[in-house]
Amino acid sequence: MSKELLQLLETAIRHRNPILSDRLQPGLPDTRIRRILQRAKVEGAVDAVVSLFSWKNGSRLDPSITQGQASPFPNSVYMFETLEVMLAHFRGFKEFAVHHPKYTEVVGRYFPMFWDGSTGYLAIDLEPSGHNRLVLLDPESESFVREAYRSFDEFLKDAIRANEEADSLTCFEVQ
Repeated sequence: MSKELLQLLETAIRHRNPILSDRLQPGLPDTRIRRILQRAKVEGAVDAVVSLFSWKNGSRLDPSITQGQASPFPNSVYMFETLEVMLAHFRGFKEFAVHHPKYTEVVGRYFPMFWDGSTGYLAIDLEPSGHNRLVLLDPESESFVREAYRSFDEFLKDAIRANEEADSLTCFEVQ
């Protein structure tokens, strides 16, 4: 179902944010993504990661667009970076954990999919029992890891709705 939802998301982004739509990069082949993840020791339930980056490999960002224009979500600054950039962040969690103990709970378990340009991430749970749920990682918050969506498909449906209605993702609503 994710492939169909990703196509619907692309259509919704194209209508709401043509600037970003023009900057979305072609996706990578599934086999290449799996090889890259394997070499980087990203293990577990990686299907959502493969789906997202085979659909599009992030977006080309440049200083001519604002962070809001670079976001695939209305009223948001979360950006869709390339697989290479997100892998660097994934590896960075281990380095951060040395000085920031909060990060120990995310090392190897959560793969960042979208980044707010600072310390926040929308990340996929790689633990198979997590069923590809999406979480918000926010070290500035009292609860560093907060479930945002029970599944990748649930997230995609909300992202489509948000783009169609020019509304925020429900996970960003104050809880």
